[in-house]
Amino acid sequence: MKRFLKCIALFLGVPLLVLLGLYLWTDPFKCIHRFDVNDVDNTNREYLSTELFLRNEKNQQYNSFIFSSSRGCGMNAYRWKTYLSPNARPFVFQAWSETLTGIEMKMNYLDEHHVKMDNVLIMFDIPGSFKKKQLSNEAMTLKHFLFTGKSKASYNAVQYFNFIQKPSLWLSSFKKKVKGVKTACHSDTITNDWNKDNKYFLAGIPEQDSLKDCSEITRKTFFSKIAHEKNDEIEISEPLVSKSFESQLCRIKSILDRNKTDYYVILTPAYCYTNPAVNPVDLEKMKAIFGANRVYDFTGKNEMNDDFNNFADPNHFGQRVGWMILDNVYR
Repeated sequence: MKRFLKCIALFLGVPLLVLLGLYLWTDPFKCIHRFDVNDVDNTNREYLSTELFLRNEKNQQYNSFIFSSSRGCGMNAYRWKTYLSPNARPFVFQAWSETLTGIEMKMNYLDEHHVKMDNVLIMFDIPGSFKKKQLSNEAMTLKHFLFTGKSKASYNAVQYFNFIQKPSLWLSSFKKKVKGVKTACHSDTITNDWNKDNKYFLAGIPEQDSLKDCSEITRKTFFSKIAHEKNDEIEISEPLVSKSFESQLCRIKSILDRNKTDYYVILTPAYCYTNPAVNPVDLEKMKAIFGANRVYDFTGKNEMNDDFNNFADPNHFGQRVGWMILDNVYR
């Protein structure tokens, strides 16, 4: 029996140890070694955002923040700065599939560490910010240990478990490490804008479709098919803001008030034929908490999201829409 158990242990243990060594050596999620800002790919965006913030915070002394999901890729912090006071130093605190809980965690951290929040844009996706799992263990959306109160070791334990479940990642990580391949950095190393060229997009409203990932013909066919199937009917989201979420929103409001923050809550646009509009009940709840003049609803159907050219895909708007949002909020 002992021999049998020993064989089982060797059978399971050796591969796991080999994979552990591969994980530690290749660092596929950029969470073991100090990452090179010019060599980051599509890993956990929150982790990279947080580490960049920690790396720069002392010198940059950030005091203005955009909290967003991947839809924040269409925002431009340099453009935002033109609406703010000259001493504004913005940072995009972005996380893939960001949730209400994730935003509250980040704001709590900043508040507790006395980081100034002179200006804040809070971007909620409908229904994603409320309907998605608030605390995920998936590789791309695992919350930074800085916000959960857990250790870096426990964070890496979860990411290692995610790693061993993806055989395709074993080979790709190994090849990249051996060949010394570096992935071009998408994001600005100061503001954390997803597009590192955002600092140059200040002369005028960008052209449409700034986030194209496929051919124009493919996009037109895809979006036209969606519009036809939806038959111009815009869905209304089910009520999302539960009592628990109301409490979280109130706690966020308390942080903003305590810091005397100039803030706006933005309900982000998505292509209107694939995403629901905010439920009127939820909209009224948010206005009651934050103030009617502080909540901007860009869901439903409007000039931004009725044109597929403004979108890279049904969920992600481009720079043109980001500019339109800022102009609507600050004009």
